[in-house]
Amino acid sequence: MNTRRIFLLLALALTGALNCMAQLNGTGFYRFRNAQQKNDYISLSNDLLNFQVVIDQAAGGFKNLSGDAGKQRALACASLYMQTDIHLVEDADCIDPSTIIYAKKRNTNPSNYDYNLIGQGTSILTLTTGTVSHPNSMFSPSITFSNIYVNIQKSSGSGAQSLYTAYIPLSGSLDYITTSTQSLGNRYFTDIVTENGNVFDIAKSNSDTNAKWYIEPVTHFNVEPEVEYGGKYYTTLYVPFAFQLSNGVEKAYVVSAINADGTLETVEFANDATVPAGTPVILECSSNVASDCQLIPSGTPLFTTPENVTNAYAPRASTATNYSDTNLLKGNYYCNQDGTITFNTSSSTSTFNANHYTAPTNPTKYTIGITKSGKLGFVKATGTAMPANKAWIEYTGTSELVLPIENTTLKGDINMDGLVNSADIVRLVDYILEKENPTPCDVEACDVNEDGDINVSDITSLVDIILNSN
Repeated sequence: MNTRRIFLLLALALTGALNCMAQLNGTGFYRFRNAQQKNDYISLSNDLLNFQVVIDQAAGGFKNLSGDAGKQRALACASLYMQTDIHLVEDADCIDPSTIIYAKKRNTNPSNYDYNLIGQGTSILTLTTGTVSHPNSMFSPSITFSNIYVNIQKSSGSGAQSLYTAYIPLSGSLDYITTSTQSLGNRYFTDIVTENGNVFDIAKSNSDTNAKWYIEPVTHFNVEPEVEYGGKYYTTLYVPFAFQLSNGVEKAYVVSAINADGTLETVEFANDATVPAGTPVILECSSNVASDCQLIPSGTPLFTTPENVTNAYAPRASTATNYSDTNLLKGNYYCNQDGTITFNTSSSTSTFNANHYTAPTNPTKYTIGITKSGKLGFVKATGTAMPANKAWIEYTGTSELVLPIENTTLKGDINMDGLVNSADIVRLVDYILEKENPTPCDVEACDVNEDGDINVSDITSLVDIILNSN
């Protein structure tokens, strides 16, 4: 058998193996991509589902829950809550951690298709668990929602082309004189197109393509650096699962202390170490290309476990961490500003607030960036909300927050391409003539002779460096 034929057979075998892997295969990390809107991925993005509102306000209370009209209003309200709790995200490059879902099989029985979908510190089981009591304690009836797993079954295709349906059996146990079941039916995960974009919904039918999903195993996800400093690239990350560094992600740090002068003390994870679940970190990358910078998720994510108790609101996202030492970095899994959501009631309309985000003040929050002195550190956050899955520092002092990371850029490497040549002279001239606005990091690089000014003398010093290096 010739070499070319051997390579061809190996390639075909590898392709077949990959196709077999590209489907749901028990407990693990996956991404759910819609079959009709093929750029849309499911993202667990909130945890607001409120059965008290669904039953008392939308359905009109227990007395109306058994009637068709009450059920329809309850379903419509529940759908709106699900749309705020589960977003659809365009994330073809696998950069957004919220699209990484841990599907945990209910049991190991091969014929069991029930899964709890876990992500962003919460889970489907958490969202759909709760007990609502009648406001009149004399009668003490209650309805309990529990054990509402997602049923996932293959619909068609094979390998990478396998399509799945996913539904929740939306039913509760009504305890009033005798115990009975109140069912709102099986509700299938769907991707619907609206005037305001594509939204997640739960529908009665699974016949349309928008109720079918590709389920893609996650072996790694990509990191998009935010800040360049000294020829390296930096960002922060906060995810509920453990991960290992891979490819262009070279280092991970936590911040252990802030000194009086603002200098930050850090602890670095070893290159082959696993960063514990729920640990906000600073990442150092060798590339600014996301696909070069990869992390490998592992273990079971941290999440708020379902509580089968009377509560007006669903449990909030987990703030737990498996990192046991001091870490001043903080983060949040959500940054939603969906606004006021309106739903129908038996008499008129009512609303609930779907906003769930962290403000950058009280106390002031600082995010990674280049400080005024041109150092890598943390700068005061701006805007109205902190981003999801990023880390920040809360700080009430006035000193610059500077990381103990040296600028290792070559002297005179103004465009930071790893070389010192005529291209750096062109960039320096552009800065001097104000054709470009330098960043604080650029200013430090442009002051080649280190006299505190950027002028023609820096061009002379740069030329000397180039001539002496040849």
